[in-house]
Amino acid sequence: MAVALAILLVGLAPATPLSSAQQPPGCPSTCGNISIPYPFGIGAGCARDEGFQLECNHTSSPPLLIVSNSTGGRHRQQLLSLSLADGEARTFLTAKRRCYNSSTGDMVSENDQNATEMSLSGTPYRFSRSRNRLVALGCPNLAYLVDGRGSYISSCTSICRTPESVAAGSTVGFTGEGCCQSSIPYSVDVYKPDIIGFKQGQAGDSVLLNSTAASSILQSSTVCRYMYLAEDRWIDAAYRDGAVDFNRTDDFAVHVVLDWAVRNAGNCSAARRNLAAANYACRSADSVCVDTGDGDGYRCNCSKGYEGNPYHDGGCKDINECERAKEYPCFGVCINTLGSYHCSCPPGTSGNPTIQTGCVKTNQGN
Repeated sequence: MAVALAILLVGLAPATPLSSAQQPPGCPSTCGNISIPYPFGIGAGCARDEGFQLECNHTSSPPLLIVSNSTGGRHRQQLLSLSLADGEARTFLTAKRRCYNSSTGDMVSENDQNATEMSLSGTPYRFSRSRNRLVALGCPNLAYLVDGRGSYISSCTSICRTPESVAAGSTVGFTGEGCCQSSIPYSVDVYKPDIIGFKQGQAGDSVLLNSTAASSILQSSTVCRYMYLAEDRWIDAAYRDGAVDFNRTDDFAVHVVLDWAVRNAGNCSAARRNLAAANYACRSADSVCVDTGDGDGYRCNCSKGYEGNPYHDGGCKDINECERAKEYPCFGVCINTLGSYHCSCPPGTSGNPTIQTGCVKTNQGN
């Protein structure tokens, strides 16, 4: 089941283009159909440091890209894609599941806790706040997330109106009827999900309810309830047109987006002070440093008018805007310059050379 699910998710994940990864000599530049751009690397000596070191598991087809277990924790996550430009990586995790006795409300089963938790502590990765949503599926369901210290991070609650609405899969955009969603804070590096059920009678792992409303809530329930953190686009595709299976009882995996950064310095200013020690990651002269918005760290981009790998000496190359008419329209005379270009109307004409028919003949007059 797990292997088949992993293969399915790899098939659904967007592949990183097989462009030049500019790896050091002798270092693999790809794993399966995923390009490995420096500062990432496969094997010792191929990455910027241990945090960016990856493994390529060739026992599977296609090979699996794995985050190395360099810090001694449970960090051997499979990466489904990796991007240098937007500082994102994709992985997957198994949704947290708890199933209950429909008569008593007691929990009868749940999936393996180790399979549903994920720790990124000590790595360059963080769970993306902007690209992920916390989801509770099934009802009644109070799903919540805590960090590595056990402190509350986020939660949401889903309740079904009637047994008929559960059977029909009625939902209105994850607004609490059968499913709900919420956001997470920045800089989350430990994912520990939990679910609280609802029941009447003795209090235990469930919330104790003793009211008329409680009876209605418990009548409108699903056998199993789920909680997971997932990529916004994955959610939109998986539940397009409200196609939500509330009555599922199986385990399933979801896509998660990770933000990565160079995290051995608090920000760009602190990193630049380490220039002499060669710790500053932005090696290309034509690159810029960008502070991350999810805690300590920074990333590097090529300066405007350049492209390539800013983590290499000379890795950012001037682009020829004159050869990219769709991005840089010029219907006159185009001259490329370092980091920019000059577009002008041909001799004897004037106007706006960046639009078609924008240059008109100059009125010479007598």
